[in-house]
Amino acid sequence: MNDRGSITLWTLGLTVMVLFLGGISLDLWRAFEVREDLAAMADSAANAGASYVDATTFRDTGVLILDGPAAAAAAGANLDAQQDSAKILNRTIATNGPVLTVTVEGEVSFTLLQIFLGGGSVDVKATGSAEAVPVF
Repeated sequence: MNDRGSITLWTLGLTVMVLFLGGISLDLWRAFEVREDLAAMADSAANAGASYVDATTFRDTGVLILDGPAAAAAAGANLDAQQDSAKILNRTIATNGPVLTVTVEGEVSFTLLQIFLGGGSVDVKATGSAEAVPVF
């Protein structure tokens, strides 16, 4: 039995495994980072939109609700003004009484895993919400 070259094969196999694990960790951390950015943008937009209270309804009935179109427009403008707004692929802005919810979606393309998988990406989604409260 001839064992010549077995160390070379083991080293090659180990190198491929380490490269694959490095690709997983690199792309996973990139997805976490993009999700964190999206969450910050969604929170900021929700806070911006939640300040648009329907003043007439509040004065007449004492019920605190948001002015839906104005709140959605303010949240959308806030998202558009964000530095990393190019990361947002899809966004949803919804009002429900005094609560404004902003959902943003993005995508992270594989970098190092592209070698093994031939491409692909991870979808990332974040939601932020804010509630208008009366200040007396």
